[in-house]
Amino acid sequence: MVDKDMGVFQNMKYVFGCVPGVRSFNTLLNAFVISNQESGKMSDVYSYGTFINGLAKDGFLGEALKVFDEMFERELCGKFNEGLELWNRMKRNAQKMDLFTCCALIHGLCELGNVNGAERIFKKMIETGLSPDVVVYGALLNGYCKVGEIKKCFELWEVMGIEDCRNVTSYNILIRGLFENRMVDEAISIWKLMGVLIHGLCKNGSLNKALNVLQAENEGERCVDLYAYSSIVKGLCREGRLDEATAMLDLMAKQGCTLSSHVCNALIKASKVQEALRFFGEMHSQNCSPTVVTYNVLIDGLCKAERFGDAYELVEEMLKKGWTPDMITYSLLVDGLCRSKMVDLALKLLNQIVSKGLKPDVTMVNIIIHGLCSVGKLENTLQIFLSMSQWECLPNLVTYNTLMEGFYKARDCKNASAVWALILRGGFQPDISSYNITLKGLASCHRMSDAILFFNDARKRKIHPTAVTWNILVRAVICG
Repeated sequence: MVDKDMGVFQNMKYVFGCVPGVRSFNTLLNAFVISNQESGKMSDVYSYGTFINGLAKDGFLGEALKVFDEMFERELCGKFNEGLELWNRMKRNAQKMDLFTCCALIHGLCELGNVNGAERIFKKMIETGLSPDVVVYGALLNGYCKVGEIKKCFELWEVMGIEDCRNVTSYNILIRGLFENRMVDEAISIWKLMGVLIHGLCKNGSLNKALNVLQAENEGERCVDLYAYSSIVKGLCREGRLDEATAMLDLMAKQGCTLSSHVCNALIKASKVQEALRFFGEMHSQNCSPTVVTYNVLIDGLCKAERFGDAYELVEEMLKKGWTPDMITYSLLVDGLCRSKMVDLALKLLNQIVSKGLKPDVTMVNIIIHGLCSVGKLENTLQIFLSMSQWECLPNLVTYNTLMEGFYKARDCKNASAVWALILRGGFQPDISSYNITLKGLASCHRMSDAILFFNDARKRKIHPTAVTWNILVRAVICG
């Protein structure tokens, strides 16, 4: 009866024009099993091999693996020679071995502890031009681990790295094998690489792949380290996936990972102000001390939301708790105040900084000069500029450009020209911003002939005009 079934099965594709499906394969397989059980016979290796090969060729790899596993459960491949019966018959019949068949044999032989036989098939694969994939490498790596061939494990591991054939499963195979062979230090070293892998994926924009690695580790009841969690939380925050980032905190807590300031800083930076303040409050309850960076991130957010009072209170809190605000802290607050035209408060803060013995850097000075110029407080601007030498703070081109623009806005062409002279005397090379400021300033003072001279000077210095440059000149000509 089974022979008739087999005949129909083989002719389905050619006579009836339909390809057998999974149900067809399963039905036929069950018929074979029942028939063999009733007659007291067992299928041989070649019977199974033919069936496996047919499944694999028609794309039913999952079913083929199930049949292969059954073959080994029935102990048809208890010896290496019997295990290679399929291999030898296929060679005699000049049938080309495919990757799946080789993988299945290597896997089965390694499961039986016959690593030498698996090695022979592996070498034969390479000789015949078949490229091993990550599954083949994983099977052989597992075989080496089972028989304690640790040296060969590491040799194969190096090859896998070169061939880019390492995945989460292969890492886990090696880690488990090292632990089983009591090589704890080596296992921990490989385990730490999982954190490096996750970090690298996050850094290179492969966040979802990193999440898959983490999921695989958790499903295998293996914990990654804080470094890995921090990388994932930061990656989620960068992409604005705050709900997932918050959920990751709960997972960290379940795995016993202590919350770090780096993780909190990322969450605070990515969150809206109110949420950021909540995270900041939770840091204390979870024994996670904020750092200067934490305060800076929060102060920046508060300033952008124009909550300067709260930002200033944070600076006071830092001082009370023994933290010394750095120039970044003060610059953030000064920048926020200046952008909101609260320059008097910015000046007051600057005086406090100086009174504490701190020396403002050029970034902070440029921020204040720009703020003062934007509201027309040129006297204060000059005082700040002249005080720079006392603070051992050297002006840069941005300082001069900002000061020059402030004078031109006030129609003070004389002092603006004096600043230009300082630029040249100081050995600075004027950039296109310097020329655009000058051209616009001279045009506003109706000094077009001077503006044209400066324009020609820029071209001599091979400083190329931008769209802004042409707009300034066209507007000056049109408006007279």
